[in-house]
Amino acid sequence: MKYGCSYRVIELNDNAMTKIQRTLESQDLEFSDSVVYNSDEAKSHENRISRQAWIRDPQFCQIFIDIAKVMNEQNWWYLDIQGSEPIQFGIYPEGGKYDWHVDQHPKPIQGMNFFTGDNPKPEMGMVRKISMTLFMNDPSEYEGGEFDLEIYKPETDCRYETFKLKRGSAIFFQSDVWHRVRPVKSGVRKSIVAWFYGPPYK
Repeated sequence: MKYGCSYRVIELNDNAMTKIQRTLESQDLEFSDSVVYNSDEAKSHENRISRQAWIRDPQFCQIFIDIAKVMNEQNWWYLDIQGSEPIQFGIYPEGGKYDWHVDQHPKPIQGMNFFTGDNPKPEMGMVRKISMTLFMNDPSEYEGGEFDLEIYKPETDCRYETFKLKRGSAIFFQSDVWHRVRPVKSGVRKSIVAWFYGPPYK
């Protein structure tokens, strides 16, 4: 059973967005085609069409870790969050998409390069617990590319809610919730994605 809010949308202030943009501009970003691994750890390009780059700057990651910990408390999730994976900057061109998926892996991850100040025990493995998508450009710059988050509401029989938020808006949700990015019809959709992890559930 899940406790707390299904999700939380926040708006980062101008100061935070300026820091984020400056970091992106200062990084020597190396973009590659996005790859999805299935349960057999085989690569697939069919479910996701986008380009991505990784940001491994610890101070940059810490910005989002601090926000995620606040969201964890305010949403009454009370999950054991100890850090984040490197931050992903994604670009979805015309035709770009990411079909329905969950961010949480089927088993704890071991041996990855995590950023944290809490010194988790790597032999335990880590679990993605909270996910974040930060919209990096305004909806007027692209058509399509909506973000769908599955939320079952018996009173309306609605399976998901759809978001197309302005630049600087971020949505936080638990990592085992199904979501997708609809195909981009024109323009380019830009976003920052982060996953915040903790030890395996007890």
